[in-house]
Amino acid sequence: MKMLCFDTSLDKTYISLGFKGYFEQFEIKTDDKNYHSAYLLPKIKEILQNAKISPQDLDVIVTNCGPGSFTGIRAALSVAKVMALELNLPVVRLNSCEILKCAAVDCGIENPCVVLDARRGMYYFYNGEKIELVLKNNIGNLIKSKNVVCDKNVYKDLSCNSEARFINYEDENYPLARVMYNLGLGKIKSSQDVANDFSHTKLKANYIQTPPVFTKD
Repeated sequence: MKMLCFDTSLDKTYISLGFKGYFEQFEIKTDDKNYHSAYLLPKIKEILQNAKISPQDLDVIVTNCGPGSFTGIRAALSVAKVMALELNLPVVRLNSCEILKCAAVDCGIENPCVVLDARRGMYYFYNGEKIELVLKNNIGNLIKSKNVVCDKNVYKDLSCNSEARFINYEDENYPLARVMYNLGLGKIKSSQDVANDFSHTKLKANYIQTPPVFTKD
């Protein structure tokens, strides 16, 4: 099964390709705010060429639907939808929090939760079930005595809290491309109806907070 994975929602662009013992990945970090659209398609083309396969040889696409950068989420979902339509491929939908939680567990962190900056005085909180939107003033009780995987903003805000252990994933160099591949493979193998379960029509951005709408006075 030839599986292409890509994520533009987190701190880097993550792209991987795996099949039959073969695995290759790219991780791209830049300060350019528009780097997702600039690098994603060329790197997908490069990773396929390196493996000597064409897009038509792919069996599955895996992508991260967020939460994360609005621009990043849109970039990944747009590419995933176009490829799925053109190539008639299933698309496995992951979210940023399950990726980070799985990565932390794989690296030996016991029972981690995930907290990400949602801006506007709120955090995304994930403990393995659903992603919740929590006011910053209310996060303390949820993370008490826990291992907290977080981004750099949350780490800066909360790491002085001695009742929890904070791990800034951006400093840990977690193998997120590999984690995405393994998560996608597991979901495909557990599905009884791949075409329906992973139809591109079910591909939706996991913004939680929608982009603000500005109106004229």
